[in-house]
Amino acid sequence: MKFTDTPLLKNIINHTPLPVCIINADLCKIELYNDKFLQLFSQESKNYSEKQLLDFLNSKFIADNALVSKVIAENNSFYGDEFSLDVNYDNKPATVITPLYAPIADDLNKVVKLAIWMTQDSTKKGETDNKTHIISERNHLSKLLEEIPASIALLSGKDFVFELVNTSYQNLVPGRTLIGKPFLEALPELIGSELEKSLKKVFLEGLSLSFSDDLVPLSNTNINQQKQRYFTYRLIPRINDDGLTDGIFIFTSEVTHAVDNKVNLERTSNNLNQIINMLPASVVIIRYDNLIVEMINDANLSYWKKTRDEVVGKPFLEILPDLADQPFAGQLRRVMETGEIIDVKESPVLFTEPDGTIRETFVDYTYQPLTGLDGKRDGVLVMSFEITDRVLAQRQLKEYADQLSKANDQLSILINQLSKSESRFKYVFQKAPVAIGLLRGKDLIIESANSKILEVWGKTDQVIGLTLAEALPEIKDQPFLGFLDNVYKTGTPFYANEIKAELLHDGELKEIFFNVVYQPIADADGNIADILVVAADITEQVNARKLIEKSEAYFKMLADLVPSKISNALPTGEVTFFNKRWLEFAGMNFEDLKDFGYHEMMHPDEIEKFQAGLAEAAANRKPHISEMRFKNTEGKYIWHLNIASPILDEDGNITMWVGSTTDIQGLKEEEQRKNDFISMVSHELKTPLTSINAYLQLLLRKAEKTDDQFLKQAYAQSLKQVRNMTEMINGFLNVSRLESGKLHIDKTEFNICDLLEEIKADYKIQYASHELIFTSPQSFIVSADRLKLAQVLNNLVGNAVKYSANGTKIYVSLKKSENSIRVTVKDEGMGIKSENLTKLFDKYYRVQQESTIGGFGIGLYLSAEIIQAHGGKIWAESEFGKGSTFSFELPLK
Repeated sequence: MKFTDTPLLKNIINHTPLPVCIINADLCKIELYNDKFLQLFSQESKNYSEKQLLDFLNSKFIADNALVSKVIAENNSFYGDEFSLDVNYDNKPATVITPLYAPIADDLNKVVKLAIWMTQDSTKKGETDNKTHIISERNHLSKLLEEIPASIALLSGKDFVFELVNTSYQNLVPGRTLIGKPFLEALPELIGSELEKSLKKVFLEGLSLSFSDDLVPLSNTNINQQKQRYFTYRLIPRINDDGLTDGIFIFTSEVTHAVDNKVNLERTSNNLNQIINMLPASVVIIRYDNLIVEMINDANLSYWKKTRDEVVGKPFLEILPDLADQPFAGQLRRVMETGEIIDVKESPVLFTEPDGTIRETFVDYTYQPLTGLDGKRDGVLVMSFEITDRVLAQRQLKEYADQLSKANDQLSILINQLSKSESRFKYVFQKAPVAIGLLRGKDLIIESANSKILEVWGKTDQVIGLTLAEALPEIKDQPFLGFLDNVYKTGTPFYANEIKAELLHDGELKEIFFNVVYQPIADADGNIADILVVAADITEQVNARKLIEKSEAYFKMLADLVPSKISNALPTGEVTFFNKRWLEFAGMNFEDLKDFGYHEMMHPDEIEKFQAGLAEAAANRKPHISEMRFKNTEGKYIWHLNIASPILDEDGNITMWVGSTTDIQGLKEEEQRKNDFISMVSHELKTPLTSINAYLQLLLRKAEKTDDQFLKQAYAQSLKQVRNMTEMINGFLNVSRLESGKLHIDKTEFNICDLLEEIKADYKIQYASHELIFTSPQSFIVSADRLKLAQVLNNLVGNAVKYSANGTKIYVSLKKSENSIRVTVKDEGMGIKSENLTKLFDKYYRVQQESTIGGFGIGLYLSAEIIQAHGGKIWAESEFGKGSTFSFELPLK
């Protein structure tokens, strides 16, 4: 779409809320205008023709020639001088007009037209009207952006905030929020890009910039990978009333597919050029009724004495105008019209040389019809062999034969010329990069064979003069002799790709694959005399492909045998393989399952986390392991262990993904039964322990009224063991709740210093065997679960007492910082070896110490989970033999 196209200009100016006209850059005359522009000068337009209205408007408004020249020279927008305009209808007041001259360039960035926007300032309009006018203009502009058939956005201010975006532009980045966001915040992958630099240049200099087929690396939001995308776009500054740039218009369209198609077309064309250049014949492809040369090989260029730039893309008769009176153009068009194959022998072709002389040549040529993508004939493949030397030699031979009795010396000259011609032919024949052989007559006598074809046959030049059947007896039961016999009888060329032959090499049959052409060659009478054999050995490529196919088949067989669900996918995410287990689980065939979609089988709650994990795995080139639920044929979600592993090439690029998915539903159910059992047993054990604790407390109070120290100590020790038993049961119960997702954090605001004071008195009675030292501020409000934090403190202080000798000190301190609070419990106990520190908070892990100390390794694990649920962290520091320090931090609200 060109923005200089008249229909688009009309659409734009008819919908704009401002008076506007379009003038010719050369004549400075109005060519287009909208109704608002006409209304500035006249309300009476019904009785005038379009030409009369243009003449009238050009007389009323005369463009500033000096300003027009400046806009054309600098390709930039400029404001003209203000002028007052009296409106003599509907009692409207005088209006002050400020014209804005804006350039409109063609594809070569040459200014061909100017748009003149007439900004109005009525002398009687109030501030409210101006605001209403601005809002109306913005609404009109939004509607206009939606109507224009291009992707358009308006960026505002130096931060380039998206002010307006039409639907077409939003569709370029689906799923992203643009309006109200800065350009680089909405599209962070463009930070530091050439596009960012161009936006800044336009904003600072106020100049428009255009780009074609520009690479813009946008990210795919689904897998967070950048994709190479190409755009054609123009950046136009928005100028405010002060003549300063306050925004930028972006007009853009995505051309990724066009660029990809262009690259693929160039690659295909290059491959085809290489192939036709390997052929011993002159080859040219000519298309359409005007006979455009689409492709040509070097042999044909040499024959025409032209360069590729002089030929490709140009009409045949423009390249070789001296052939207009010869039959070739008519024959080419006839082949395209009828589809017939034209085969001509010894056709004369006359060329006019630069010095005016005539170059007479002779060719054997074949015209083969070609079809286009729509299946219709639109071209011709021309294959020709220049036989000028042979024809001239035959002519000379006839002349010399007639004069043989009179001029014997002329015979030697003829023989010498023929010898030179034959020598040139033999040289080209032997040096050709493909296997070539020449078979003579019906018996297929090997007349010539270059080194390539002898190498393929596994023979030496001693086979020259033998029939093909004598030279290669092993092909007796193979189809080649039959193919050659048919070519000889019918005169029709034979073509085959990846045809297999078994040939003797050093006494052993060797399997070889070819691309082969059998081309018949006629004699002077038009009878088939020879067959030219051209072959290319592609055994290595075929064997490599078969090896890959065999490897893939073996992999699929193994994948169907394993009990896991196996899948393959391309780096783009497109699934290429599901094994038998997947198909049985889904109850579908491969195509249905592929179309059904991998994500459709996943539990909705796990898709987002899976996508994020997969993107991280792709970035780090490491497997992604997760526990996920997939829906079976009954609609039930089943737990699986899913491993998505990237396969890398030697450069570290991902070539495919291999997925292994194992059913762990039974393990999940067993784990749930275990947790339910622990919860049930814990509840049942706590009931009798509560009664025992009450009785022991009652007995201890009675014993304290006596002098019996043994009873006092026995009851106190019994109560301590009941507390230990209660703590272990609570630990198991809390772990069960944690694993089943039932451990909730109930946050309230409270003074954490009050909590320390409350437990301080209890600790000094409970842990009278140690000296507890508390350090904290007088008051500090936190938002947390009070009971859960008390449980963490009980566990840390209880461990400090358990793992340090009687009479040692235990320090409990609270310290606040700008963003967090830190609670520390320090002891003077036996300490922990460095290799055990990282495992302390694992479930059921206990350090193997020299002394035997009870416990199940639940307390620290549960404490860590409680702190992490608060968004905090917990850790330990220790020097073996000198004590340990346990700390946790909680973020402030």
